[in-house]
Amino acid sequence: MRTDLFDYELPKSFIAQHAAEPRDSSRLLVLDRATGRTEHCRFSEIGAFLRRGDLLVANDSRVVPARLRAHKATGGAVEIFLLRQLDEEGREWRCLVRGRGLRAGARGQLDGGPVEVEIVSEGHGGQR
Repeated sequence: MRTDLFDYELPKSFIAQHAAEPRDSSRLLVLDRATGRTEHCRFSEIGAFLRRGDLLVANDSRVVPARLRAHKATGGAVEIFLLRQLDEEGREWRCLVRGRGLRAGARGQLDGGPVEVEIVSEGHGGQR
């Protein structure tokens, strides 16, 4: 799967810092799949878009600040997305890593700090 097709820039100003009050006044983006037209609504209007037999899935997850920027020893930029912690100490993570020439054994430095990172194994679809 080409995971790069899911990449997009989302300005920090677009990310809600607090829940809307009242909660059902939050924004809802609706896509008409037949026409491709989008419409901006309020969540309180969701009932108008649901039909008998539709399934509504509640997502109560939170955004985790999981994007890290680093540089390889050669100076090239690397973007790291933390997916899952693998050890109790938080020293090993399964990640999605974007950057050229990144193989097991490659090392780099996190931007803004003295933390070194190393790719210890390679997976599928950019996972390391």
